Amino acid sequence: MLRRWTGYSAQDPVKEDKFDPRVHLRYVPPQKKITMQELLLHPSPTASPVAGTTPFPLLSPRGVRAYRKALFQQEVMDNCASSPFPGTLVLRDAVKHSQFIREFWTHPETMRIVSDASGVPLEVVMPTEIGHTNIQVEGATISEMTRNLQVEPSGEKLDLSPEDKAYDPLKAKSSIIPWHYDSYPYVCVLMLSETDGMVGGETYIKKGNGEALKVEGPQIGHAVMLQGGEVEHLAARAKGVRERISTITSYRSRLPNVYDSSYLTNVRPYADLDSLYPEWAQYRLRKLRDEITHYLHKAEKKEDSSFQREELQSIIDQQIDYLQRTSRQMVSPAYRDQIQNKYGKGAYYDVLAIWETVQSLPEFERLASSTDQNRLWMPESAYWIDLQTSLETIQYAGILRRNATGGAALPKVSVSESFEAHRQWQLFTSSPGRVLQHPGAGLKLQPRHLNRNPSMKLPTGKGFTFALTSDLDLRQALLSGYEPHPVPR
Repeated sequence: MLRRWTGYSAQDPVKEDKFDPRVHLRYVPPQKKITMQELLLHPSPTASPVAGTTPFPLLSPRGVRAYRKALFQQEVMDNCASSPFPGTLVLRDAVKHSQFIREFWTHPETMRIVSDASGVPLEVVMPTEIGHTNIQVEGATISEMTRNLQVEPSGEKLDLSPEDKAYDPLKAKSSIIPWHYDSYPYVCVLMLSETDGMVGGETYIKKGNGEALKVEGPQIGHAVMLQGGEVEHLAARAKGVRERISTITSYRSRLPNVYDSSYLTNVRPYADLDSLYPEWAQYRLRKLRDEITHYLHKAEKKEDSSFQREELQSIIDQQIDYLQRTSRQMVSPAYRDQIQNKYGKGAYYDVLAIWETVQSLPEFERLASSTDQNRLWMPESAYWIDLQTSLETIQYAGILRRNATGGAALPKVSVSESFEAHRQWQLFTSSPGRVLQHPGAGLKLQPRHLNRNPSMKLPTGKGFTFALTSDLDLRQALLSGYEPHPVPR
């Protein structure tokens, strides 16, 4: 337990402050809201036009210190601290041990602020995603990192090496969190550390033309809003300062009939599944209930007696799909542990790079095919059923539903092209190490329509390639339609 560590410098047990918006908030609207149009992005039909904001003041100096006091309480540290990545301390579920943190993030005024900044009414996804805190501080272990934390923000600067001064977060493996989409539609990122003298710490957003737009990191007490489930972005590593503490709360839209793109792949490796899964199930079922209630209210208020069967069928199909995605995200804890014990957390987050390396080997196809005799197909696995359904949809040029009100339509193909697709399908099912190609012309698919994998090769006009790795576990993690490519938050 953390309390037995000598030299622990987080605060001794003291009564935390009671949140008072008049004292602890200092909101000033963001000077600029970055739109999807400015980023040259084509958002899904249910996305907000606002992709993100520039940093804006949110907490007063007293608010920052009150938050840090609440965060560094003994009870919070004892129950919430982990270190899933080298040099990073993560605090999750602090809201269950701190009244201040809970009241700050859920207060009506705070909710009004984040909704105003995002341009859409928001609600917190679930309690476990309130105040997810990332701490970058010196130390090789949890105990060492914790001993270096104090309630008073540290203004100490560190000497920069020539490598630090030349730091480029856009280079491979230089960022603290590489290019990714967030697990949830919207996030608020709040800075709890001094940033004077900091090198890095910015957020980069990938534009539609491939360029990276730099958004300056927030100063202490400032926050940024980001529609992180819709825009691809990375977080630059902070250098030159003793600590960097940011806290994040995730949201979804409160508007009815808006697609919820949330998934758990990013957080599942280090989350307490006994806490995560029940909250996930409850919030998803509440949304399902609200969608059905919304439809009933509309139907009951109709003055005419006409019945729109197609509309109802669309609602039913959407909710069936939503329930299925809800279920698929609750991967067995035993399977999660099996994957991590076999590959480690590092390999889990580097799976895309590993997969690309494997594919580039000259003997890849032959070696993959040679493993077929030892293949375990696991026909009872729901993920394999989903994969086959997606492949058949591609084969017959149907529609892959990625969105409740819009999706990615595949082009019509000729009889000869359909025959070739069927032949490819037969080869694929008889030899899972092979490659399946759909020969339809003019295919235009954004990666997020399938698995949020930003490097998935989707050659426009040249067909669609679906490949399987020879390892069942990695293949399942990589290619399941309901398991987006895992990247850290």
